[in-house]
Amino acid sequence: MYKGLLFIAIVLISIIPFFTITDAYSYQNPTVLKGFREIGSLNPQQEVIVNIYLPLRNLGLLYYYASAVSNPNSPLYHKFLTPQQIKQLFLPVNEYNSILNYVKAKGFKVLFTALDSVIVVEGTVSQVEKYLGTNFAVYSNGSINYYTNYGYPKINAFIYSSNLSVIFFSHPSTLITEKTLEKLAQSINQTFPIEAYWPTALQRVYNTTVIPSQGKNTTIGILDFYGDPYILQQLAYFDKVTGLPNPPNFTIIPIGPYNPNLGILTGWAGEISLDVEIAHTMAPNANIILYIANPNLPLSSIIAYIVSQDVVNVLSQSFSIPESAFSTFFNGALFYSCVILSDEYYALGSAEGITFLASSGDAGGSGYSNGPIGTVGYPSTSPFVTSIGGTTTYIQFPNGSYYQTAWSNYGFVPNNVNYGGSTGGVSIIEPKPWYQWSLPTPNTYPNGKLIPEVSANANIYPGIYIICPGNITLITGGTSEASPLVAGLIALIESYTHSKLGLLNPIITYMANHYYGKVIEPITFGYNIPWVAQYGYNLVTGYGTINAGYFAKLLPINVTKQELSIVVNVYNTSIPSIPTIQLYPRQRILVIANITYNGTPVQNGNFTAIIENYLGNVTEFSLTYNPLTKVWSGSGVLPSNANGILFIYVIGKSDNGVSGIGYYEAFSGYYIKFDYPITFTPVYTKIGVPVIINVTNIYGMPPMDENNITLAILSYNITTNQYVLEDKINVTIVNGTGEAILPFNLSVGDLLIEGVNAYGFDAFTNGIYMQSLFILPEAVAEPGSVSPGQYITIEGFILPPLNLPQLLFNNVFYGSNITAELVSPTGNVISKTYIPLNPITLNYLGYLYVPKNVSNGLYTILLFANYHSYSLNVSIKGFYYGQIYVSNLAKVEIKSTKYAFEGQNVIIYANITNGTNEITYGMFSATVYPNALTSDYSIISQIIEIPLWYNPKLGLWVGNFTLPSNLNPGNLSYLAGIGYYGEPFQVLITGISALGNPTTTNYTSAYTLYVLPYTYIFGKTLSDPLTYYASLINDNLENMNGNLINDFLINDTVMNSNIRIINSNITNLVAYNTILTIVQSNVVNLTLYNSTLYVTNSNINGIKLSNSKVIPIDTNLRNIYPSLPTIIISAPHGNITGNVSISITVIGQEVSSVMVYLNNELLGTFSGNGTHSISIDTVNYPDGSYNLTVIAMQYDGLSSSNSTSLYFENSVNNLNNRVNTLNTQVSVIHSQLTNVSESFNSYKSMSSEYNTISLVIAVIAVIIAVIALIRRR
Repeated sequence: MYKGLLFIAIVLISIIPFFTITDAYSYQNPTVLKGFREIGSLNPQQEVIVNIYLPLRNLGLLYYYASAVSNPNSPLYHKFLTPQQIKQLFLPVNEYNSILNYVKAKGFKVLFTALDSVIVVEGTVSQVEKYLGTNFAVYSNGSINYYTNYGYPKINAFIYSSNLSVIFFSHPSTLITEKTLEKLAQSINQTFPIEAYWPTALQRVYNTTVIPSQGKNTTIGILDFYGDPYILQQLAYFDKVTGLPNPPNFTIIPIGPYNPNLGILTGWAGEISLDVEIAHTMAPNANIILYIANPNLPLSSIIAYIVSQDVVNVLSQSFSIPESAFSTFFNGALFYSCVILSDEYYALGSAEGITFLASSGDAGGSGYSNGPIGTVGYPSTSPFVTSIGGTTTYIQFPNGSYYQTAWSNYGFVPNNVNYGGSTGGVSIIEPKPWYQWSLPTPNTYPNGKLIPEVSANANIYPGIYIICPGNITLITGGTSEASPLVAGLIALIESYTHSKLGLLNPIITYMANHYYGKVIEPITFGYNIPWVAQYGYNLVTGYGTINAGYFAKLLPINVTKQELSIVVNVYNTSIPSIPTIQLYPRQRILVIANITYNGTPVQNGNFTAIIENYLGNVTEFSLTYNPLTKVWSGSGVLPSNANGILFIYVIGKSDNGVSGIGYYEAFSGYYIKFDYPITFTPVYTKIGVPVIINVTNIYGMPPMDENNITLAILSYNITTNQYVLEDKINVTIVNGTGEAILPFNLSVGDLLIEGVNAYGFDAFTNGIYMQSLFILPEAVAEPGSVSPGQYITIEGFILPPLNLPQLLFNNVFYGSNITAELVSPTGNVISKTYIPLNPITLNYLGYLYVPKNVSNGLYTILLFANYHSYSLNVSIKGFYYGQIYVSNLAKVEIKSTKYAFEGQNVIIYANITNGTNEITYGMFSATVYPNALTSDYSIISQIIEIPLWYNPKLGLWVGNFTLPSNLNPGNLSYLAGIGYYGEPFQVLITGISALGNPTTTNYTSAYTLYVLPYTYIFGKTLSDPLTYYASLINDNLENMNGNLINDFLINDTVMNSNIRIINSNITNLVAYNTILTIVQSNVVNLTLYNSTLYVTNSNINGIKLSNSKVIPIDTNLRNIYPSLPTIIISAPHGNITGNVSISITVIGQEVSSVMVYLNNELLGTFSGNGTHSISIDTVNYPDGSYNLTVIAMQYDGLSSSNSTSLYFENSVNNLNNRVNTLNTQVSVIHSQLTNVSESFNSYKSMSSEYNTISLVIAVIAVIIAVIALIRRR
């Protein structure tokens, strides 16, 4: 069937003459920018690059294939064309060969050719003028010069030669880095919580790890400019840091002259680093081709070259040309070469199966223009390119759980600077393509392509780490990250399905309609001014983010119901001779459609030609079937508003109910280039402002006759997000130029001029310019959000209208009265304030209060400026706007240590809630500063922030930082060189939750950390002693000889040293082969190996010895290992006499000797442990009390002792014997007295008995006296 369709296409071509180049290129005007004047011509010998374009053949068939091969309902779905088929169907081979031979013969150097339709040569100015026929003019604004060609070509082709594109590609347009934020911080003097993670953390977010091939056998193309001379080394180092494998193949292909060192100067090297590293992260096994284009080349030549190679599966383009720039910088010819031709080559690449991606931008919904219209940019607006917006990805560590929101604004509209917010909106250049027909267009906006299609991580709050030139780690983001990230996802998907995808947009639409929430994850929170993220398609994030795992497994899409095949061609005459892309209003056109089903012509049905431009459907007419030619045809007159790019559709159903759609692209009418006024340049219409325009067709030819161009003037209203028509004016065009005066009574603020009967638009500001003001929350991050009771900061400068007299300009600059109003979502003004001029900075600075108890939602800030000029008797006014989210306050409770050392690593724990529930996703960081610098904390936060990450296991946010010391400033580099840090520090945590809950930034909410005046040294190897006040933790002290005074030593090891530690605290110290002296210190757990310890006036609790000695002096030693010997003394109790044997038992290890002392006199010594016996002859000692001491010595020098008291009483024993003798004698005497008494009884009277008793008593008294005398001894 596929071959049959191709055959029919070739047959159709055979009955339609090949496109032949006509006199459409008879004259080309120079491109002249506003503010530039012609200063001469180029030197005849100067080398220039010239682009020669030959039109492709069979554009109708090309557009058919580009859409059909990516349409799941088409019979050609995923039947991509081969290079040979491309050449056979679309390339002007004969004309190409003729011109290529011509330029070679004339001495031009051919730089490259592409698709037999683009020839890029280099030659001198004189060569170009002589052989190609165009001349050169040089223009300057005093600081920037550019050249451009003009005149009558001598060859039948479109010739373009200019270095004007350098203006657009002079720096990355969708990259945001830390340096960008530093510029913002310097401008507004606010705090910036910031953090980042390595991009490998994003693999889980996009479900890439379930695809085992990881991009194998696919090739990612990346288009950048200038170059990066270090990208190969950077990628290798990036892989080393992240643990990723090197890509199978990494190739750099220059397009045009290649000077990579200029990439360092212009910033493109950083862009290239980001593009390559993030794409490689998503698809580690994919090949990468880095195309480096010369900035002097037009985009169409670059894309044609890449398509001609046909070696990449997907091409990422991290740049954007805002549509507002087309009104000022592009004339018709430049518009043709950049947009019309590029669309053709994107279509051709899509037919080959290449997927084209482009960044949407980094300035929200209005930042690249004055108003939303004009902010979206090319190439993301091309119907054959997938526009990639930006999201914010919050990740928990270590589990990797994530939450996604839109990448939102701070609260202000960036002034043509990448200050953040996913760019989205509606194109005013490219009409809405067929695959977006089901999506609504915002009221009063153009019927243009809606931007973006999908989104990916881009926010720098938090950002990602990349490796830049010099192997420097940098935090970065932007949709410059999003585009190559999605390119990596596409490579993953194609490696899984083993098939290309081609034009991605119809497939995304299909997936969103059938598998929303799985294949595409919705993003429901965020804003980019004026658009809001919500479930379903939105102009902030498109449909959402891609889940690569689901996406891959659902491909290929198998649809049972197929559509008709419709190939459309358009002619500017009723005779089908030459298809054209240049049409004009009020011209009759002929539309011919070849409609088939399964290769068979459809003869019956209802089919309509619909002509659409950025205004919508401008006309339609029916087609009829011609049985002779077997095609459908119809004709109609283009209306006067059929201007700009036209999408010409043929849509309908056959009689059997099968439907289909065909597509053709052309340009109708004249192109208006606005020389004045221009975007970002304010004027004031009340004192007279001319509008100056230049009008040509897309080949640079002005209208042949005098014409009147009608211009409509519209104003933008942020409160309704609508454009309102204010007035119309007519401009008379003579020789392609015209001028008129704008109406005096136009509204102040953002205005838009649109051509009515020609194509062109111009966004500009009427009145005092206020887009330069910053509108910021207290915690400056994205999304910008404040809490009830907080203040919104409004700060910056204004720009008076440039058409004011100089004196009045200065007065308005400094003397305007500025006020601000806060408007609720219901339209009520709830707060007002005056914004005065700061006398120090000469910037305007004020604070807008957010009342308490207001509801959550997106609030609008209205800015008004007024200056009354007495000299002009007119009030000069200004108006602008911003938007900011209001949400509940995030409450922070810090849980951390209260005390720390200088140089110590401190872990922060924080419990953060929204008042009721835990906040588990968001971005929070800590500002750490000495208490003495509290007044400068906002400035400090611009220098360093400590990131916090949510740990679900702990249920807390965790971060860590290193305090400064006299050795190293740690994380707090701004304190380097102070030398003393022993003081209270403050830890203030600020940030915002994923759903916009901001913290307070009031310094009274800070946590106090007391820093002890000791230098914290962790995990180091030291040989030189620190003289005092060090906190040595987990360090190795090797070969050190010296003193450590007033220090903390914790978990340290000393080896081969001789050190003295004085007045210190020691915990868990191990010494090897060391002489260690400790004086007046407290020690817990000391271990010695082959060492000697001298310790004086200290306390040691826990000491372990191995082949070591300790010499303690006035020191308390406890918990010693090996334990000191236990001594048991077995000695008799009571009075000891004579020769006594005493048993001594010593229990212990490493016992060297046992010494026994009696009253400090050595009695004897023994070796080792065990039971020993010693005899004492007490007779040799005077009677009395004696102290027996036993000392057991260990080999380490430590000893234990035990003592007991002995009582020697040999003299008492003698007295006892004498007493016993006396007792015997008394007993004898007592017997004798008894006998005497009995014999005497008969002779004595009673009185004599008394005498006897007295005698006995006397004898007893003598005995008692003797005993008492003995006891006294």
